[in-house]
Amino acid sequence: MTEPAQNDKPLDWAADPHLSPVDTVMWRGDSDRRLRSTISMLEIWDCAPDWDRLVAAHEWASRMAPRFRERVIESPLQAGTPSWSVDPDFDLHYHLRRIRLGGDESMTELLRTCEQLAMTPLDPARPPWEGYLIEGLPGGRTAYFVKAHHALTDGLGAIIGLAQLHSTTRDPIPGKPQPPVPEPGGPSALDVFKRQLGEEARRVPTLAGKVFDGAVALMRPKEALSRVLRYGRSVPRVAGLISPPGSPLLAGRSISWRFAAFDIPFSSLKAVSAATGASINDVYLGGLISGFRLYHQRLDAMVEAIPVAIPISVRTDDDRSGGNRIAVGRLAGPIGIDDPFERVLTIREQVRAARAEPAVDVFNTASPVLAWLPGPVLAQFSGTTAGNDLQASNVPGIPWDTYVAGAKVERMFPFGPLPGCAMMATMITHNGVACLGLNFDAAAIGDPDLFAECLIAGFDEMLGLAAEESGALGGLTPLT
Repeated sequence: MTEPAQNDKPLDWAADPHLSPVDTVMWRGDSDRRLRSTISMLEIWDCAPDWDRLVAAHEWASRMAPRFRERVIESPLQAGTPSWSVDPDFDLHYHLRRIRLGGDESMTELLRTCEQLAMTPLDPARPPWEGYLIEGLPGGRTAYFVKAHHALTDGLGAIIGLAQLHSTTRDPIPGKPQPPVPEPGGPSALDVFKRQLGEEARRVPTLAGKVFDGAVALMRPKEALSRVLRYGRSVPRVAGLISPPGSPLLAGRSISWRFAAFDIPFSSLKAVSAATGASINDVYLGGLISGFRLYHQRLDAMVEAIPVAIPISVRTDDDRSGGNRIAVGRLAGPIGIDDPFERVLTIREQVRAARAEPAVDVFNTASPVLAWLPGPVLAQFSGTTAGNDLQASNVPGIPWDTYVAGAKVERMFPFGPLPGCAMMATMITHNGVACLGLNFDAAAIGDPDLFAECLIAGFDEMLGLAAEESGALGGLTPLT
């Protein structure tokens, strides 16, 4: 990732005028509060920022990335893909807020506050994001918590945006690009409907071409049949219809989110990767699954495997950096394997197989049809995520020091949504430190303190695979 370039135009970030079909499915899923797609980021800053500079920074960012001034405009039918439109009533005073911790002003209190903020729904009539400066942390530090709807961007897109909007110096930078305030206005609901009809009409030649290609393929019936059968066998695996059953220990579901945050030196993960021949992502998954294994052991509720889902980025260099460009991979998390080396290699092979599934992109393929379904109907598809005990994401972070309004960003903890699964784990790496944010269902993880102990011990198991070659490695540490 390169440092942001200077220009006097808005960033080419999240500039698509319409929601994609995948974005639309996420947006409409909010009709079921169990499926709210709110993504969050918690940053820990080394000091209190200058408030006026922070407000000015947000004003500037909303001109550099006009998506932050845009709201979603639905068609009269509440179906098809909606459009983005600059909010004529955009009010930064609403979106940027300043609060102080109560309670004991600890990091635990900070996480409890962020849980409550994340569970509060976004206003669909406004641009779908809110930012909070949180004061009152020990040692003069402050926190910044931002939440946004997943329809706005995926994890990689969010990091690309933050890299462009955060500063590389504590002091103000003269001569920054100053694009004008976006002009209010955009399509009406009727305009959106007319655009949708035009898109469907233009889709007809494409469909006709696919029919023709299919007819041509029938000239080689054995090859065509083989391809269809491979795809047909792949769809149930990608959709999670033949995943292992969920663990009885993690079966509870509610509408209550709980957060936990940890960090680990990225060099430790790299050492294990080098020692095992597994990727950084495999090692990360190995630590998580080892934690689940120990948790099941401690509570005498062992199972052989748990259903795990991972996002697979299908973003290309030609895609804009906003919106969602992801597919889904399915794993059988091998918590029943005793040997940590065998465990991480099993994960490695499962990840490779998931990425190579013929139907890996089936959700994106089906989303243009799903986008025409009303929210309550879309909620019926929640079984593909509700059956997961773990969903885990690993997003590249920002590899240099970053600042906001005079405050240095020490840590960046991401928190994904909780679409019916027991736990969503998200990791990003910021300047040499891997930051892990956990969002788990309060009904699924009955003993959070024990789970935290088991997770730390699970990552220690992974680090033990490289200890002989690398010496002592820094382990997983909770946010304190």
